[in-house]
Amino acid sequence: MRDMKGERIEPRIGNERDDAEVAKSTRRNRAAETARDSRSESVATSRIVRDVLLDSPSSRYVPPDLPVAPQDGTVKRERGYTKASPQGRRERETRQKTGRAEKKFWQKWNFSWVNRKLGAVIFVIGLCFGIYWVSGPVAKVFERPIKSVVVEGDFNFITKQRATELIGNEIDGDFLQLDLMQLKNALLGDPWVEKVTLNRRWPDTLVVKISEQKPIARWGDGFLNQRGEIVLVDEASKLSGLPWLQGSEADAPEILQQYQDLSQLLRSRGLEVIALKCDNKKSWRLTIKNHVEIALGRDQVMEKMRRFVTVYDTHLSNVWLDVKAIDLRYTNGVAVRWVADSATAKKYIKSQAQVKLPSPAAPNTPQIN
Repeated sequence: MRDMKGERIEPRIGNERDDAEVAKSTRRNRAAETARDSRSESVATSRIVRDVLLDSPSSRYVPPDLPVAPQDGTVKRERGYTKASPQGRRERETRQKTGRAEKKFWQKWNFSWVNRKLGAVIFVIGLCFGIYWVSGPVAKVFERPIKSVVVEGDFNFITKQRATELIGNEIDGDFLQLDLMQLKNALLGDPWVEKVTLNRRWPDTLVVKISEQKPIARWGDGFLNQRGEIVLVDEASKLSGLPWLQGSEADAPEILQQYQDLSQLLRSRGLEVIALKCDNKKSWRLTIKNHVEIALGRDQVMEKMRRFVTVYDTHLSNVWLDVKAIDLRYTNGVAVRWVADSATAKKYIKSQAQVKLPSPAAPNTPQIN
């Protein structure tokens, strides 16, 4: 195509105005992107500086000189001074929540001293009023007399009537006002009573259980119990069937133990000890049931009794009724005194015979001279 001057005109798509607008729009977009990148870098830098300023008072030490952001937009942080990481922010938020919770707790319970004292006074007054209001009905419930007394135990030396009399002298109050310790001491004052157990049985019954003393042997005007204690009684006729022990009061437990050992040895032969005496020289004398006296001396008492048992089994068991006394104070033999005018006494010329221990050749056959 040619123009009016005859010059050739090349065909074009669009026009120059459109090209100018496109170029202008391109420049505007590039400027916007550059501004947006600058703002992003500025925001990142300000956020890092803000986190450092917020963390420094409550967590870790921050040096006076804050780190300077390099030109490339990144901030170099020295290890151990700041907590700009997500983990540090979570720890800071946790501490803030804990502090708020503790503050609320102490605000809730932090009463003033006056309020606490006033509350305590009101509580004491209310408690006293409640006790006064309840004490009347409760006292009426518990103020009731004792209607029955149950006395339990085996009564061999003290009568049940005597025990009931002692109890009746001490009961002078209500069920709960009864002094049980005073009643117990009154019952223990009787020499035949060893132990007392008292129990209240609701609503109006008192149970009294009495355990009597267990006399083992007579001693003077009283008896010895199982512990070797001397118990004095006004009436000792009930003890007539017990063996009679004599000696010093200080030696009473030892005498009782010696009696028990001798009784155990002789009981297997049908011999019963009815008396045992220990004088001031510690010399022992024993009396058997048919009034045969046995002198034991001061030492080796059990060894001498075993020697007597050997002679009794071999020679004396058949003529025991003719024996009057036996002396075991010899080193290797026993002396026997016979009943006067007895068959055994007439058999021998002398009224006293000496029985020696068996010789080693014939250990089971003692010789009689």
